[in-house]
Amino acid sequence: MKQQPNKFLRMTVLLLSSFLLYVTANAQNLEIKGKVIDAITKKPIDGANISVKNTTHATTSDADGSFQIAAEKGSTLSISFVGFETYTAKVSADKFLSIQLKASVDQMAEVVVTATGIKKEAKRLGYAIQTIDASSLTQAREADPINSLKGNAAGLAININSEIGHSPDVIMRGENNPNDRPMFVVDGVAISSDTYNINPDDIETITVLKGPNAAALYGFQGKNGAIIISTKKGTKDKRGFSVDFNSSTQINKGFIALPKYQDAYGPGDNGQYAFGGGGSSTASYFGNGAIGVGNNDYDYDVWGPQFRGQLLPQYDGAYDPTQTYTTTFADGTKYTGHVAPTPWVARGKDNLKKFLQAGLISSNSIAISSSSEKTDVRFSLGNTYQQGIVPNTQLNNANFTGSIVQRFNKKLSLTSYFNYSRQSSPNVPDVNYGPNSIIYNIIIWGGADWAMNDMRNYWQPGKVGIQQKYEEFYRYNNPYFMSYEWLRGHYQNNEYGYLSLNYKANQNLQFQLRPSITAYDMFNSEKLPYSAGVYGRELRMGDYREDRRSLFESNVDAQVSYHKSKVLGFLDLQALGGGSVRTFNFNSNFTSTNYLNVPGIYSFSNSLNPLTGSSFHSGMKVLSAYYSLDLGYKSYLTANITGRVDKSSALPANNNSYFYPSFNLASVVSDYIKLPQAISFLKIRGSYAESKSGGTNALFSPNVSSTPAGGYGYTWYSPYGGPSYQFSQAYSLNPTYTNQNSAAYTDQTVSNNIQTANRQATEFGMDIRFFENKLGLDITHFHYKNTGIVNQGTSAASGYSSYLTNGNVYTNDGWEFVMHANPITHKNGFSWNITGNVSTYVRKWVNNSNPDNYEKNGERVDLVYGNAFVRTPDGKMVIDPASGVYLRFSDLGSSARKVFGHADPDFQWAAINTLSYKNFAIRFQFDGMVGGVMEDYVRKKTLQGGRHIESAQGAFGVARPSDEANIAAYLGDGVNLTGASINLDPITGKITNMSSLTQTQNATKSQVQPFVTRMASIPDLDIIKKTYTKLREVTITYNLPENVLGKRSFIHKASFSLVGRNLLYFFPNKYKDVDVDQYTQNSGSGLQTPTTRSYGFNINLSF
Repeated sequence: MKQQPNKFLRMTVLLLSSFLLYVTANAQNLEIKGKVIDAITKKPIDGANISVKNTTHATTSDADGSFQIAAEKGSTLSISFVGFETYTAKVSADKFLSIQLKASVDQMAEVVVTATGIKKEAKRLGYAIQTIDASSLTQAREADPINSLKGNAAGLAININSEIGHSPDVIMRGENNPNDRPMFVVDGVAISSDTYNINPDDIETITVLKGPNAAALYGFQGKNGAIIISTKKGTKDKRGFSVDFNSSTQINKGFIALPKYQDAYGPGDNGQYAFGGGGSSTASYFGNGAIGVGNNDYDYDVWGPQFRGQLLPQYDGAYDPTQTYTTTFADGTKYTGHVAPTPWVARGKDNLKKFLQAGLISSNSIAISSSSEKTDVRFSLGNTYQQGIVPNTQLNNANFTGSIVQRFNKKLSLTSYFNYSRQSSPNVPDVNYGPNSIIYNIIIWGGADWAMNDMRNYWQPGKVGIQQKYEEFYRYNNPYFMSYEWLRGHYQNNEYGYLSLNYKANQNLQFQLRPSITAYDMFNSEKLPYSAGVYGRELRMGDYREDRRSLFESNVDAQVSYHKSKVLGFLDLQALGGGSVRTFNFNSNFTSTNYLNVPGIYSFSNSLNPLTGSSFHSGMKVLSAYYSLDLGYKSYLTANITGRVDKSSALPANNNSYFYPSFNLASVVSDYIKLPQAISFLKIRGSYAESKSGGTNALFSPNVSSTPAGGYGYTWYSPYGGPSYQFSQAYSLNPTYTNQNSAAYTDQTVSNNIQTANRQATEFGMDIRFFENKLGLDITHFHYKNTGIVNQGTSAASGYSSYLTNGNVYTNDGWEFVMHANPITHKNGFSWNITGNVSTYVRKWVNNSNPDNYEKNGERVDLVYGNAFVRTPDGKMVIDPASGVYLRFSDLGSSARKVFGHADPDFQWAAINTLSYKNFAIRFQFDGMVGGVMEDYVRKKTLQGGRHIESAQGAFGVARPSDEANIAAYLGDGVNLTGASINLDPITGKITNMSSLTQTQNATKSQVQPFVTRMASIPDLDIIKKTYTKLREVTITYNLPENVLGKRSFIHKASFSLVGRNLLYFFPNKYKDVDVDQYTQNSGSGLQTPTTRSYGFNINLSF
């Protein structure tokens, strides 16, 4: 009992001590609350960094700018945000802090991500880059987030593909070789998968590294620059976590470009048409005989009779083999058959518009993130559903992303990141030229004689699964039959991720080990139903094809970096060294039936004949070592040198290692020279780099042209990046005409001294800003010298027909201008920001290894030239007096060519405006290009087929009815040259003997069909300029204010946007039948699904 007081005393002392410790701790750790706003606009700053100096305590401001942080009395708070000066405040008492951040005079102090994930101050870079905040790209969304970059970076061309599931063609600074594409990098890790798998809501910023000067550390992968994607990491609010939700819906409706076609004349030739079965002995409407039963009723053009309600045998007439019907044409000829004539009228006006439907893009994503002193975590789920404008076409894309940053202590941390996506589509459309294309069947060769609604029930009665219903059964196909029976499935799994172990030995020295993987497996199938017509499969007995591909790539990257300021008192030193091992494996298998044994059974075991196919396997290992050294003299001058060595198993053993050096210099002139007061900032820069190709291809598509069932339609291109084996001599395996396997050794050899394609790149530029950063202009000039690989002919005595060697040297000179302006920033909250860019380049031959009379040394690489019509010196068209149609160079036996222009645009441009007032913001973007020419393929083909509206307008429209009577009624506008043979200059095609020729106005009439088909027989009259302007995007956003949400609301931030894309299209071409946006550098167009306008809304919520 005597010990009880002692025990009680000890407990009392312990409780008092704990209480005193609690009181002392709370006396020292104050709970500081505050709000961060813009000093000029007075708007809250969301995401400002608030930290306690010399501690690990940190937080960020909420949407309303408010924050809360624990700090000891006497400690110092640091408040910072990109583009603003850092603010510091002493903690003196538990009080509310109102922080007003001032805009930084030197915004170039911001840190940007460069090659291999290195972070550097932008003002110290000696090359051009552009960083785009992803928030500006996620409101008016595209199915592929890379499409949203269009117009946002000078020198970066995005040829947007309107076809569902197809990725854009990305071209940097005009280098459009299919194997020279910018690489895609996520958080410093190169990926070899489709850009469709990236959830735009996971992106923080996108940085464009323009060319090898900026991407030299990536070796041959960075030859054409890189697009660096930095992803979001874990953040928190006062509760320790945050939830972000986004929902976006857009309707695609209303065409900005559509072929112009006539609905006055139907199918046939020379004004005659009569339906007798419309097909071959194995695929006719009635199964009643061979090709030619009717009159021009199979594989026809649209040069038939005019719609006047006259009676003609057609697809909707009753067939009675016991009854005969005689049709008399305007020229007196007759046709007798067993199909009852029906009125010949234009049932199918606007068939294409009636067939196509409204498209839809619906995107939803949710992200949960948390951040603590030790751990940052973020997980997101996203799904994008895209419904195509072609019926029964769609694409689903689901994404899952997870990132964890674990800080074990002040020195050691581990970052992990993983992305998985699943693309799935039961049917994607095919627009490649041929009967496999909807556009081909409806517009190019389809007339208005049939009504779209008549084709909805697409099986012939009693022949379901065997014979489609259509107006013709030899070449063309029912559009609904194509959409619901001819199915092209696409399924792809994409994965990529990395682990990054970082060890900070001390304030200056850091180590990093980063293994990563990127992989995909793809499965494409095609079900070609019985009676479907396609080139090379005229028996129409169906097929089943499978295309399987898988890619797996791993990289292990190790880096050591060192950074020390004030070396010797004036030198800033930043050094990096590293090495990597890249392992690559790829497999592809293409298999097809050779016709089906039983209709509708899509299985390889149902193949009528032996299966056909092709397979491909590739592997590659690349060992690399690299370094980077930055030396900065005070804040005046920064010099950087980099080097990388790649040793690749994909290259010849005697020449498989290459060195990639670069050097760049940057100087902030305004730091050491007093400039006029109007100039706030001036930086000059210059750089030089060398890069080589790695003997790889950027894209892959199986070689199926030699297989009986492989040479039609679209073959999917997928990301590759693996070896091309162009330097290897190997056997090719192909079936012979008797369908037996055969092997043939290559007849091409390779020069012993061959090297991969090489690029020497020089770049100079400056960044100048005026009026305290109200106006800024960044100017870049680049010069590339490219040496490629060429196939040269050789003597047959060598045993080969050709050999590969280096050659085809050309230069690429270009300019890029980027302008930023903030003309209005008013205290009442109104602001106006403008961003604009202009880029131009010219490619010229230095040494064309296979020159002709046009692509000579010193001439442009992108010349567009070809056979042309003969013209007099004053530009009059020369007409053949015998036939009444235009004369071509080739008609006179001449190989002369006319230069129509150049394919590359004179320049590309974009202007982005953002107007904001309090809680409202309007953003709109115009962009386009000027100059460059291309062949309008749609116009050419619709003219040839008689469907183009021009063939039924004006003088053609007046004379065309006479074609039915076999009367030549059209008098072409031109001249006849007689008296001697016409002599042409063998190069230019100009007439050289006009003095000996007699010129008279053309007096020879022609029928319209031969005259128009002659017009469209060569590109001459179908060349168009590619100048256009688009209102690319408009967004109107309202951010809900705090007083509406309420401080106790579970919704912390909310915004609503109305969005539109492709709203206006200004194209000076008379018929506006093609969206040239897809053909930045091409000299010719193809068939395309019409581009639509998009309207919708976007909702962002943070909980």
